Amino acid sequence: MSDKTTTSEFGFKGWSYESLAAMLIIIVTLFRLWFCTRLELVGDEAYYWFCSRHLDLSFFDKGPGAAATIKAGTAIFGNTVFGVRFFAVMLSMATGISLFSLAKMLFSSRIGFRTLVLALVIPMFAVGSILMTIDPLSVFFWTVAAIFFWKAVNSGSLPAWIGAGAMIGLGMLAKYTNLAEIICFALFCACTPGYRKHLASPGFSLMILCALAFSLPIFIWNSQHDWITVEHLLHRGAINSHWRFKPQEFLSFLGQQAGVISPYIFLGVLLAVFWPRLWKSAPVETRYLLSLFLPLFVFYSILSLNKAAQPNWTAPSYVAGIILVAAKWDEIKERLPWTGKLLWFGLGIAVLETVVMHNTYWLHLPPGRDPLERARGFKSIAARATEISAEQGTKFFVTNKYMDSGLLAFYLPDHPDTFMPTSSHIENQFSIWPGYLKRAKAGDSGLYVSDSNDIPGSLPKDFSEVKLIEEFDATYRDRKIKKYYFFLCRDMHNATSKP
Repeated sequence: MSDKTTTSEFGFKGWSYESLAAMLIIIVTLFRLWFCTRLELVGDEAYYWFCSRHLDLSFFDKGPGAAATIKAGTAIFGNTVFGVRFFAVMLSMATGISLFSLAKMLFSSRIGFRTLVLALVIPMFAVGSILMTIDPLSVFFWTVAAIFFWKAVNSGSLPAWIGAGAMIGLGMLAKYTNLAEIICFALFCACTPGYRKHLASPGFSLMILCALAFSLPIFIWNSQHDWITVEHLLHRGAINSHWRFKPQEFLSFLGQQAGVISPYIFLGVLLAVFWPRLWKSAPVETRYLLSLFLPLFVFYSILSLNKAAQPNWTAPSYVAGIILVAAKWDEIKERLPWTGKLLWFGLGIAVLETVVMHNTYWLHLPPGRDPLERARGFKSIAARATEISAEQGTKFFVTNKYMDSGLLAFYLPDHPDTFMPTSSHIENQFSIWPGYLKRAKAGDSGLYVSDSNDIPGSLPKDFSEVKLIEEFDATYRDRKIKKYYFFLCRDMHNATSKP
């Protein structure tokens, strides 16, 4: 098949793969710019938006990457959903271009176009491309770092070594796992004859130094806060808890991976990665992609033997995974002829999943089963909280979850700072920021908004009276989403004279 023009494989003739890829990226990007305002913010986005208003070198659980990116978006478009998500769409466009470029660099423009198609239909990438979380940044910088490193080891270019390190460091500002890309690069060099020399080269050392330099804000912040992020990460991965082998957790991890990648594409990734017969063609390029995929995927697989990792934690590894599927597609069909139709069927299933994931409202899924439920209902909560606050004369708002604090602040008029109940130990970033005891005045009253009717023990200590005012059903298009509770917290005590 010619690499100049497409043939019957995709149904186009006379188009270069580059032109077809450009057209596809433009169409999808325009759609995403329109669609990104059709969903309310999810909790992660609202939390990063809240952080963007209190920018710091780093935060309790994440680096400053997502918050800084949102700050740039809202500086242009205001504190709107479009402002928050604008750069998520731009990053997804840049990632699509980078994926095409990396696959073309390793194989051909035909493989690059296949890779782009897969990236556009995989549910995790497609839906995640409109949400301004840490993942769009992480995947973009991971991909570009892979491009720079490949150029560095094949040309010895000093700017390429510096670029690879810079991209790793910038990626780490969004997601700490991006630092693992250094391990991926080292694994490739160590396992590939002719490339081992790079491990001891000045370029490799310079790349590491650049990565650490760009991620320095995280280390400075943590040194000032007793390395609290390390403790959080150990707890999040259940590494600091008693280890127990739990097969159901590992199966849950695999099931979630299949769900967010699409079952048949996930099966294709597993075949491309773990079937040694497929490694013989383009051995160096294949080994490079295996090195980019395996460390993260295997690490989280091992963790999942005790507690299932979150499905998005492995997202950067699928940069290599989908390129491998695209590159080995023909070989898989040749060795397993029965997979020919199955591959196209799997692509169709992925497209269907992605289309459905953009609008699940019509499915009438039960509460807790709808993946888009978290992007619905908080606008109605904020509207009702505003009414109750005006009725009761409260001065500030408190929630029981840090993501809800971000959502409430975003959807309240004038976007006031919101708070969480006081705590004797640091639980999240809100425990580090000044709370209502320092920001409000003695005698002020607050409104506590919670998805539970339990009252935290600190509230009765901080206020003269805490009482339930209303049970409220959060709604979206007149459909009930979730029950919330509004509590009046009357007459705050002075921070230095609590009973």
